[in-house]
Amino acid sequence: MRDDDSQREDAEYARISLDKRGAAEGVETQQAENADAADELGLVIARSYVDNDLSAYSGVERPEYERLLADIAAGKIGTLVIWHANRLHRSTEEVNAFIKLARAHKVRLYSTTKGAFYNLEKASGRKELRDDTSEAEYESEHRGERVAIARKRQARQGAYGGGVRPFGWGVDTRRVRSVCVNPKAPPMERVYEDRPVLDMTRYNDAEAGEIRRWADDLLSGVSMNQVLRDLAARGVPTVAMADERTVRRNGKTAGHGGWSSRTIQQILTSPRTSGHLLYQGKIVTRNAYDPILPDDVRQALITLFSDPARKTSPGNTPKWLGSLIYQCGTCADGTTMSVRRNASGTPVYRCRAAGHCQWPAGRVDAHVESVVVERLSRPDVTDLLPREAQVDMAALREELIVTEARKKGAAQMYARGAIDAEQLETITAETDQAIGKIRAELSAATAKSPLADFAATEDARRTWQNLTLGRKREVLRHLITVTLPPLGRGHVFTRDLIQIGPATPPGTRAA
Repeated sequence: MRDDDSQREDAEYARISLDKRGAAEGVETQQAENADAADELGLVIARSYVDNDLSAYSGVERPEYERLLADIAAGKIGTLVIWHANRLHRSTEEVNAFIKLARAHKVRLYSTTKGAFYNLEKASGRKELRDDTSEAEYESEHRGERVAIARKRQARQGAYGGGVRPFGWGVDTRRVRSVCVNPKAPPMERVYEDRPVLDMTRYNDAEAGEIRRWADDLLSGVSMNQVLRDLAARGVPTVAMADERTVRRNGKTAGHGGWSSRTIQQILTSPRTSGHLLYQGKIVTRNAYDPILPDDVRQALITLFSDPARKTSPGNTPKWLGSLIYQCGTCADGTTMSVRRNASGTPVYRCRAAGHCQWPAGRVDAHVESVVVERLSRPDVTDLLPREAQVDMAALREELIVTEARKKGAAQMYARGAIDAEQLETITAETDQAIGKIRAELSAATAKSPLADFAATEDARRTWQNLTLGRKREVLRHLITVTLPPLGRGHVFTRDLIQIGPATPPGTRAA
């Protein structure tokens, strides 16, 4: 059924894809020329559809264009005036759908720059519109390629490509630049503020120090939960907090979420942390900047995080030095102690299995700390450190990659029917055993002794006090074993009853 021409109106569509000033000057120019063309044709533009600062090529939804299509389908439009075909479409797929809709509803299409109608009823007219749109699509793709090449060249040259500042990077140059804080507001209502210009090729000493601290803690055996708890306790700000950025989720302002294990892992394993330049997630230039972490340390962290045996569930993070480390003297079977409050509200260590052997937590920890500091203050502290093994880290990592690929290849061969289930099971068992052995070697080679800091200090007490709780707990595990027997008659605290002996973890000599 044909649309009633008497009820259809003349319309225009205008669009500008990048309106940096927000003044819609490009759209207004298009509308002015569309109006002049309509006058010459004897048309009266009764409907105007305008998408400002929206690209037809990027795939972003254009609400006014969608409204235009709906009105065409409803039989409300007889003639559509556009400035150029590239204002209407920049995708050949999109233009074909438009042609089908326009022909079905007898819509005439006029281009002011062309100075003529596209005759959509003839193959030549449809080809002309497709060709003009295809040319626009080519220009957009070509422009995108030029931008990509420029950004890659910029990355190779060490220039910062913009975006959110990576944690650890950016040194104040003492220069400022003016930035609009509300760019979408009308021109007369915009607010500008001066912001410091940062040298993104240099690391920020304070934040770089944090990154090194995380790496040391984690490679010393401290849990990620302990690292996160320490960050929260010290009030270390994230990039968003430090730079006072507004965080938005789903278009709405949201609060700063703080640190997460995923963020810590991303920072520690990023090639940029070792001074490498990235483009689209890949290294394009190695050793472009002074590194925050040596590459071997970063690779060690990658190995640590990829270990399937590593515990990643949240659980409860211990708040006391000996929680889950001190042993119950009554059970005498390795059962550990945890901290709870007694009837009077005092935190006490007590057996996790039976609740006996209750010791005041604060006084026990103070005594144990004094014993630890005394032992670490001795001249022979270096004898406590494990001997470094000579391991080819690169060869181990390569062997791991090859072995994992072999395991994956076996699964693919089974899927193709090249091997049977028994063969697959044999190969899987062999490769799993080999992978476990390689990972164990990597873990042993990359682990850092929590006692290492004490070999290079003359003030063991101050070094101990500067450690995080997680690091202190790892020192305790490596250095001594603490056993808490029953307090005896009257439950009087007697430190001489606390049994302290040497610990003998792998690679560590007893104190």
